[in-house]
Amino acid sequence: MHACAVPGTSYDAGVSVTQAALRAGGKLSALLAFFAVAAIAGTLIACLVTPAVAIAGSATGKQIDAFQSLPENLEITPLDQKARIYAKSKGKQVLLASFFNQNRDVVKWDDIPKTVKDATLAAEDVRFYQHGPVDPNGIARALVSNFMHKDIQGASTISQQYVKNVCVQQAEAMPVTDKKSAAAAKAAYEKCTDRSYNRKIREMRLAIGLEKKYDKNEILLGYLNIAGFGGRTYGIEAASQYYYDKRAEDLDIGQAATLISIVNNPEAFRLDKKANLPGAEGRRNYVLATERDHGMITAEEYEKYSTQPIKTTITQPSTGCQTAGTAAFFCTYVYNTILTSPEFGKTTAERQASLMTKGWRIYTTLDLDLQRKAQKAVDRYVPQKPGYADVGAASTSVQVGTGRVLTMVQNKTFKPNGAKNRTKYSAVNYNTDELLGAGAGFQPGSTFKAFTMIGWLKSGHTLGQTVNGNGRTIPMSNFTACGRTYGYGPYQFKNDDPRIDKGNFDIQSGTARSINGVFMSMAQEQDLCDLQKIAQSMGVTNGLIKRNKKDEAVRDKNGIPESKPLDVTPAMAMGTASSVAPLNMAVGYTTIANKGVRCDAIGIDRILDVDGKKVKVPGADCRRVQDEQLMIAAGYDLRNPVQRGTMTPDRLSDGKYLFGKTGTTDDAKDTWVMGSTTKVSTAVWVGNVTGKVNLRRVYSPAACNTGSQFAVMRHCIFQAIQRTMNAKYGGAAGWPTPLPQYLYGGKAIQHADARPQSTPKPPKKDDKPSVGKPAVGKPGGGKPDDGGKKPGGGNR
Repeated sequence: MHACAVPGTSYDAGVSVTQAALRAGGKLSALLAFFAVAAIAGTLIACLVTPAVAIAGSATGKQIDAFQSLPENLEITPLDQKARIYAKSKGKQVLLASFFNQNRDVVKWDDIPKTVKDATLAAEDVRFYQHGPVDPNGIARALVSNFMHKDIQGASTISQQYVKNVCVQQAEAMPVTDKKSAAAAKAAYEKCTDRSYNRKIREMRLAIGLEKKYDKNEILLGYLNIAGFGGRTYGIEAASQYYYDKRAEDLDIGQAATLISIVNNPEAFRLDKKANLPGAEGRRNYVLATERDHGMITAEEYEKYSTQPIKTTITQPSTGCQTAGTAAFFCTYVYNTILTSPEFGKTTAERQASLMTKGWRIYTTLDLDLQRKAQKAVDRYVPQKPGYADVGAASTSVQVGTGRVLTMVQNKTFKPNGAKNRTKYSAVNYNTDELLGAGAGFQPGSTFKAFTMIGWLKSGHTLGQTVNGNGRTIPMSNFTACGRTYGYGPYQFKNDDPRIDKGNFDIQSGTARSINGVFMSMAQEQDLCDLQKIAQSMGVTNGLIKRNKKDEAVRDKNGIPESKPLDVTPAMAMGTASSVAPLNMAVGYTTIANKGVRCDAIGIDRILDVDGKKVKVPGADCRRVQDEQLMIAAGYDLRNPVQRGTMTPDRLSDGKYLFGKTGTTDDAKDTWVMGSTTKVSTAVWVGNVTGKVNLRRVYSPAACNTGSQFAVMRHCIFQAIQRTMNAKYGGAAGWPTPLPQYLYGGKAIQHADARPQSTPKPPKKDDKPSVGKPAVGKPGGGKPDDGGKKPGGGNR
């Protein structure tokens, strides 16, 4: 075997050639180290310049053996690159935001102009293409300088500098989760950057191995992609865009020399600090002079560019969701999805590292054109800062059959750390639950009654049955939970307007008018635990994270917090037990529209890595959770609010079959509209972010079709958003007729309290029981769920 070529090992397996010398300390240490390194330099000259002499034994065998015991194989790991999140607008992908630890865009050889390549050689290693992996002349010159000045000086070739940068990159990429891992990362970094002969010698050996495997152009390219340019800016392409707002391929001679000057001392010469500019200009002129002296530029070009002041166009990269404009809160939803999905790693730290370093291109489900229209609707009817109440508004639209989130808007401007002015800014995503947006959802009110009605049908009852619809006090013992009596004592509730909401009602009329008493009668005839399971199976989950007695999040095997189960109480039948996020409520209604097949909400269509390969992403996992005919009956009944009840203000004239439910919690603290076609489900919430202002008593500066109270703004928001959804995604004009078993007859009502009462109030014409096709009211008719009612009942 050739005396200068032996197989290498890993970087960390290296041995210290000058260890004994450095252990001696003081002047003796410096002297011994000088001679040790000088001996290595002689070995390098023998190996690199006159290999035949080395074979013949002219170089000292012990020196060669010591040097050869160092590793020569450099493991080059992928460079950190920034992730980009996109949404589609007018058929094209639009950048929303990027995430990175190191702002870098890796470019190819042909993307780097001659101006940059020449400037790099002039600044760092003008003889790069003439010498080998190390420069013996430079080493000898530096050794004398170092010994005389007691400092480590120069002599590193571009190959050696590339070796050092690779080492630093790998040290910085080490995950830090605790003190032990932090110490390990710090030690690794110090090993790459310590000012010692040991490091220089390791770099020499690795540079030799590097040039055996890669040619000079490949090494120079790697160097220009990995080098630091100050702060979190790495690589010539990101540096060019940050400092000059242009591609690297467009840099002129002066700009190229200026940027490459930064590499010598990134923090001292970075161009975004005014105090650095004189020093950076001096370094630039040195580079230009070297280019001139070596025939890379003319004397005239030197004069032109060396006399120009440095002028930059600092352009901040689109980092973080705050750069996503109207899609900022949707961006946080995607970001948190990645951090909480096991598809992206076993731990949160691993998932975070992948997002920040792997250069993913993340293509989302967001329809940016409709997003802008949805945001416009929210901003119009519920301004950010009303001035007298902290009123919030949020809306999410989800595609039926795919789970794709099409829009996600709210009436706040995203600010990562929140703000003192909470009526204008927020870091909380109102559309998502605590896990995915730091919120906790809101009481859904009567929109949850859809699931109470489904439980009623599933327990053997029908839409044609008539029940007690009065507000009243019910014995708690009438309710069953998980096969047992729920409790004892009274449960009191009232209807939204006790003056007219009283008497007996058939189920369809009760659904149309959202009569609390009707749904409390239905709740007595089913197990409340079954109601919980129905809602959760359809995607309607608690907005809160599950916590233990110490108030710590309960986590699954992947370290991801679990959702708290929906609270099982009689109040759940009216939607006032648990908080639910608008996104989750929308998923529940898509399950009805999809006739019992639930598709989980997804915000990511696909992710491609830097090589264009697909990265596994969370899927919608569409699966049947409820019987098809049961869901047909549910969708049929939920047409009643649109045709002759609380959703008449939300009705559209485009011929699409629309079903849904409104919701108003006690004292109109929260108001909802939840509606769906066969193609898109839209949830709208307007309510108190802080405080408990009755939204029927405060007014928006905008006028809606039924008034100007904030309590009615949900209707105009829903109409505006759903109209655009229907125009683009369509929807069926009709809906199947339910099987007779859901329309007629039905299981006998067990509780006397739930049965029709003996002295019911004579129903109005529009309140006659409707069996079969729902009655069709005139546009704008019915009794809308809006302002003008006495507070206290709620739940419309």
